[in-house]
Amino acid sequence: IEYHSSHLPMGTDALVAYEFAKRLARETKVIIAPPVWYGPASYAVQGPEKFTIDMDGRVFYDTMYQIFTALLKAGWHHVYVMIAHQTEDFNPTETACLHASRTALFKHLEETRGIGWWGKAESKTFYETLSAADNPWNWIKIYPLTLRHKEFTGDHAGRIETSMMMALCPDLVRKEKIGQENGDWFTETAVEATPEIGEERIRALLDLWLAELNQA
Repeated sequence: IEYHSSHLPMGTDALVAYEFAKRLARETKVIIAPPVWYGPASYAVQGPEKFTIDMDGRVFYDTMYQIFTALLKAGWHHVYVMIAHQTEDFNPTETACLHASRTALFKHLEETRGIGWWGKAESKTFYETLSAADNPWNWIKIYPLTLRHKEFTGDHAGRIETSMMMALCPDLVRKEKIGQENGDWFTETAVEATPEIGEERIRALLDLWLAELNQA
């Protein structure tokens, strides 16, 4: 829950990921879990007076650990976490998810396969099957929305994110606020935003995600 200037709603990051996932579900067989709205937003953009809600990364880690643990116990082995907030250079949201997923996974393997599971004879071919979908390292994957493709640069409530919201959640974009002088330098490019730009980016990202999921 982070401030996205006056033209985009609180929760924009989760909305983008959630609505994008719904688009993805139209084109392939996936089950969409409810979004996690709260996390390490940070006060880098604005403080609590602008209604940003920042969760300590350790608390977020605990939350995600519990979610991952429950999913593994339920038998889910193809879990993808899609992040649309602070996705560059492994910032707090992504690192907390990575840490929580691996911790939950190791604990699950110890509980289901026993202490020393990797050292047993049946794990002799472990490294030969690293790319296989049933390899434990592939059971939970943490990705930014862009799947770390460098050509997809981002912004914060600027041309790109505003265009995405225009395409995904048009009723939540306050178009009359775009371009108003409010001191938010990061929104200067929002005046260039269009639904068409958003749809073009969404289509390109959908193709990347479909290719990724087809490998699972």
